[in-house]
Amino acid sequence: MISLRDEIEIDTSPRQFFEWLERMPKEYMAWHLDHVACKMLLGSMLEVGSEMECQEYLHGKLHTMRFCMMKVISDERIEFVIEGMGRGAFAAVANEHGIVFVAELNIGSDTPIIGDLFDFIFRMFFKNRIDEMKIHMVEEGQNLKALLEAL
Repeated sequence: MISLRDEIEIDTSPRQFFEWLERMPKEYMAWHLDHVACKMLLGSMLEVGSEMECQEYLHGKLHTMRFCMMKVISDERIEFVIEGMGRGAFAAVANEHGIVFVAELNIGSDTPIIGDLFDFIFRMFFKNRIDEMKIHMVEEGQNLKALLEAL
């Protein structure tokens, strides 16, 4: 799997971050200029088994992504699967200044041989897309910091 990770310190509480996550489908377009739409298809953001569909521009192309919430640890971490893409997580790690927001994205498959082959091909032919996804994640972290610290 190709693993991407971004961290940023935010002057907020884990509770406030998770309250924002609960509202995230409504806040999605304010989070990043490349975000187009987001809606819950089943349940709510903080329920295991819930499903959400989002549209955003990545590397100049509009993508529709379907997320399924796999694990929720209240005020700490949410893990999800992105259909046909991989998996990810958002975490709020409490510290003396608030939280460290951690965004993780694992693209591809962790199946032996197939996953390694996918990683090799993807890195070889799509390095620019990986770099752009990293930039997008950093921008999301910076924008989330601004949004939460303005509350």
